Amino acid sequence: MEENRHVSRTCPHCGAPLPGEASFCPYCAQSLRQRKSLLPPARRWRKVLRRTLIPILVLLLVGGGAAWYVLSRPQVYDAVGELYYTDQEGSYHLFLTATSKKSIPMPEVELVAAVGEAYRGPVLLYINHAETEEDAGEEFLAKVERVTAEFPTREGVGGNFACTAPAPHSAFPDVPLISLMDYSVESDCTAQIVWTFAMENGDTIRLRQEISVAAARTYDYYPADAPMGTSEELQALVDRLSESLGPDDILNLHLPAVTYRGELIVRSHPVNLYGSAEGDQRTTFAGPIRYEAGADSQISYIRETVFQGSGSGTALSADARVWVENCAFTGWDTGVLCAGTSWGNIINCEFTGNGVGFRFDSGGDSAAHSLYNDNVFRDNGTAVLLEEVPTDITLDFRGSRFAGNGTDIENLCRQPLDLTQAVFS
Repeated sequence: MEENRHVSRTCPHCGAPLPGEASFCPYCAQSLRQRKSLLPPARRWRKVLRRTLIPILVLLLVGGGAAWYVLSRPQVYDAVGELYYTDQEGSYHLFLTATSKKSIPMPEVELVAAVGEAYRGPVLLYINHAETEEDAGEEFLAKVERVTAEFPTREGVGGNFACTAPAPHSAFPDVPLISLMDYSVESDCTAQIVWTFAMENGDTIRLRQEISVAAARTYDYYPADAPMGTSEELQALVDRLSESLGPDDILNLHLPAVTYRGELIVRSHPVNLYGSAEGDQRTTFAGPIRYEAGADSQISYIRETVFQGSGSGTALSADARVWVENCAFTGWDTGVLCAGTSWGNIINCEFTGNGVGFRFDSGGDSAAHSLYNDNVFRDNGTAVLLEEVPTDITLDFRGSRFAGNGTDIENLCRQPLDLTQAVFS
């Protein structure tokens, strides 16, 4: 019974007889136990995650880096007339104009100039808060590293253009920066002034303004060309020419050395009056001249002329822009009166024995020039009477001399004056 309990076994590998409880063959050393292969649990989701998440992260990093670069890199702004600029501290409205009315951007300025004549005019930069249009000049300019203005070189434009470096100007105290534009033309032409702001944060702002200049035709008349020896002849000539000339044409009348005893009225077109001398005789007006051509017209020039009064009346009154140079005013109630909405300059003139030498009483809103230099005011009741003057421009009396006047300057409107180089005795 014991032998039958022990079943003989043989090695499945080599066929040799095996001991009863052998776990390996003593002849071929092969294992006699069956083993199960244990596989680790499947982790396919990790592969899927690796295949999708990594590209997404790469895209996010690349996109974020690109966005940061776009937002942080220096920006370039370029516009004509006006633009809005925004930084971390606020938004600003920048615009160029040619008027002291600070709410009027002017992308293009249209001018008229006589061929070959030299002109100067301001280009004004205003800087306001974008939301309120209140002045923001000081705040914005604190962020500017450098600002320039220039006319890029251009061939064949028919004129010459240059400008001064942008800076504050006493003639326009409410304007942050002004560049004075100098120009002359040979024909109709256009040019472009470019202001460039280099900001401290690396941004660049370019603000442009188009300048269009029409070359005006100039007409010169001399005594040999038309009758102008009497007040009546001169008035008839002025009336006839004013009606026939275009609005931008320039009229120069070269007057003979005679005395005009009647009144002359310039009604509709600016007229330049140029006196002359012959021996001891000079072009003289014993009667008044009145300009009514309008404050927005061209400047009328009166030069080398004597105004001889008889104790009353106004020698030269203007509701227009006038420039009076190298003239003499004697024996008038008022020598020169700028009224209405006009602007007038007096340069190197003599005012003697008048009730008022020069009187400003104008409610206009623009100025032509700040100089009132090299004049002589002697023995007048009041040399200069300022009742109302357009704008807060500082009137500069450099080189002017005051002597024997009842009142040298009566400044009723408290106009800013520069008298540092004037002489009082």
